[in-house]
Amino acid sequence: MRHYSLMFNTTTGSRRTMRINNPNCDLPVPEIETAIGQMIANNIFDPERGGLESLNRMELTTIERTIVI
Repeated sequence: MRHYSLMFNTTTGSRRTMRINNPNCDLPVPEIETAIGQMIANNIFDPERGGLESLNRMELTTIERTIVI
């Protein structure tokens, strides 16, 4: 299983996070940056808790499981 963790800075100085499960890891970085820019521009979170200002960090986590028995 894979997921992206995105952490955004907000206009109130706090941070907001979101997780995207099973992403398409073959997307080029410029396309991902464009999508993140659209999320920031359209303020996808509740603006009362702080509008999105910028991306702080984005991480890809990969979890691998092997069933033994």
